[in-house]
Amino acid sequence: MENQTERLSMPVSQLEDVIALKNKRLEFDSIAQMFTVRAREIPKRTHVLYYDQKITYAQTNERANKIANYLKEKGIKKGDVVSLMISNSPEIYYVMFGTQKIGAIAGVINFALMGPEIAHVLDDSKPKIVFVGSEFMASFSKAYHQAGHKPVVVEVKTEAKFNSDIAEETLLDILDKYPADEALVEQNPGDPFLLLYSSGTTGLPKGILLSNQGQFDICHAMSVIGLVTSDNETMLILLPMYHTNPICVWTYPLTFMGQTLCIRKGFSPDDFWPAILDNNITILMGVPAMYNYVYYSIDASTIDLSKLKLKFAFSGAAPLSVDLINGFKEKFDVEIIEGYGLTESVGVSAVNPPEGKRKAGSCGLSMPGQEIEIMDDDNTIVPAGEKGEVCIKGTNNMIEYLNNPKATKETIIDGWLHTGDIGYIDEEGFLFVVDRKKDMINRGGENIYPREIEMVIEAHPDVMAVAVIGVPDDAMGERVKAVIEPSKPDILTKEIVKAYLKDKLAKYKIPEFIEITDKIPRNPTGKILKYKLREKMENNRHERL
Repeated sequence: MENQTERLSMPVSQLEDVIALKNKRLEFDSIAQMFTVRAREIPKRTHVLYYDQKITYAQTNERANKIANYLKEKGIKKGDVVSLMISNSPEIYYVMFGTQKIGAIAGVINFALMGPEIAHVLDDSKPKIVFVGSEFMASFSKAYHQAGHKPVVVEVKTEAKFNSDIAEETLLDILDKYPADEALVEQNPGDPFLLLYSSGTTGLPKGILLSNQGQFDICHAMSVIGLVTSDNETMLILLPMYHTNPICVWTYPLTFMGQTLCIRKGFSPDDFWPAILDNNITILMGVPAMYNYVYYSIDASTIDLSKLKLKFAFSGAAPLSVDLINGFKEKFDVEIIEGYGLTESVGVSAVNPPEGKRKAGSCGLSMPGQEIEIMDDDNTIVPAGEKGEVCIKGTNNMIEYLNNPKATKETIIDGWLHTGDIGYIDEEGFLFVVDRKKDMINRGGENIYPREIEMVIEAHPDVMAVAVIGVPDDAMGERVKAVIEPSKPDILTKEIVKAYLKDKLAKYKIPEFIEITDKIPRNPTGKILKYKLREKMENNRHERL
């Protein structure tokens, strides 16, 4: 198959032709160095818009330096992990860039996690310091007491109230007390700089360690695909910023190009179009559930589309129906562009070209600098049009799964990252993903691994066995269902199970559908046959609790 990377706009080597990179330095040893240089080159350029706040590149840099100098005083060294559990806000950038300036690894904790899940992340990554938003302090405090590892805790104050005394400092105090002297230390492209967690099929979240070089490859690729067509682009971040997408796919590349990021606390239907129109948004990223809600609930006549400057609306995380793509274009004159990626490959590996031929229903072409092939069970590349496992090769691939060499070895084989997703590539090089990892549930863009939920439910003393599967749903893609075999008849109810899970799993992981059954189907060796449950479910797919 011909090299697909040549089809996406310009080759990576022609960064100098990108209008947003004119008169800017292009070569760096680290992401932190890149950001520091950009702040010197364009100090007065707006870096972040956050409701009524307008923060320049110089201001983000100054605040990052203050945090870096605090971390230095605390003895944080290159290679140490400093984590953050902060809701969407500019403070994420201050902590993240501040950590990375001194060569430490920024660990981003999913703020939807609950106590036991957070405790695992703490014990696995062993951060020296964790910055925690007030609204998450209650759940984090429980995790802190459950975990063996006890990091220093810094509170990132919001209006939320809680009862905990584990924080020894506040971010506000750090920004007030510490100097903004430049704190950047020498680093190498191959050094780790970011640690993100993604649930594994074993049921425990896996730490995904990413390198400066891998992120630079995404910065370069995003620069040359025709995404930025002027030197005045503003990208709207609506997705939760513990995901790889807002951070790796948008924050670092748009900062590399010297553009503006508009952060919202989350997706709000009432704020969707006002945020886009009031902030002159030119680039948007969403998930199918979001676009679906906007399409069906918002009257286009209430929007002054003549003021719309939106050039590109991207979608990922789950399949998007062709009907919705066409309907959104007809109703709002906005075309949604699909892409594909995963945390292990720094967030994006394929995209329909922003400028050029696109195919609705496809994930697009491979990004510059990456190869995508479809392989069979023997790791042999299959011909165009034939289905198999989607595999990715590029220096953007993760360094490793933290503390998990077995999983790393199983995932990266001969330089190819095996995604577990099933798809095919057509004769023109467009990738189509037709199925996902066998048991993974995708709920509104959130990847949920059934085994993680099953392990928690199995711990209940009255549960004999459990199987968790996805229920197809037009709005969310899938919802979570648990089929439970109790140890004794009439001992469990749906209400008991939900109450039991309330403080043990993130809300989006708690099954919305619970079925209590006398016997879960198994094969002769005792393995649960989930396909039998799915067959039964298809006959009653719209049941509600």
